[in-house]
Amino acid sequence: MYFFIEDTNESVKIGRAKDVEQRRKALQTGNPRKLHLLGWIHTKNGADVSLEKSLHKEYSPHRGSGEWFDIDPADVLPILARHGIDGFAGLSGKSFEVIGHDQDGIPEYHGVWAWGDLEHYECCPFCGSFCGLQYQEASCMYHCLQCDAFTSLEDPNHQEEE
Repeated sequence: MYFFIEDTNESVKIGRAKDVEQRRKALQTGNPRKLHLLGWIHTKNGADVSLEKSLHKEYSPHRGSGEWFDIDPADVLPILARHGIDGFAGLSGKSFEVIGHDQDGIPEYHGVWAWGDLEHYECCPFCGSFCGLQYQEASCMYHCLQCDAFTSLEDPNHQEEE
């Protein structure tokens, strides 16, 4: 399952594909507006068909053309979060870019998701999984259950693996 949005942010495409990036490229062909990946859900045993059908039904009052729905990108977050470790946000690629400092001098980061605020405990900034980073007391590090990344979050460019 995938969720795409166009540059204009007017609608969200809810669809399914085995290769999400290949599908994005195919949809991009002939489309003058750039398509962005909001997120995806990894499904097993053909569950993507029933999930797509239920989401299309749930959002049918907002249906535009085909599989495009007039919903806000933030409406995709609860769907992705419901699927926990199998739900992923399309990362901004700037997760740890410092955009400023608060009044106490603490760095403020760009964020994981370009369309809304997500914290590292909600969504892994390395792989986008909604399992979030789990704090491990033994190592004093944060750990992602999906991509197995470890970080202290003090040096965001440094990842350690066990």
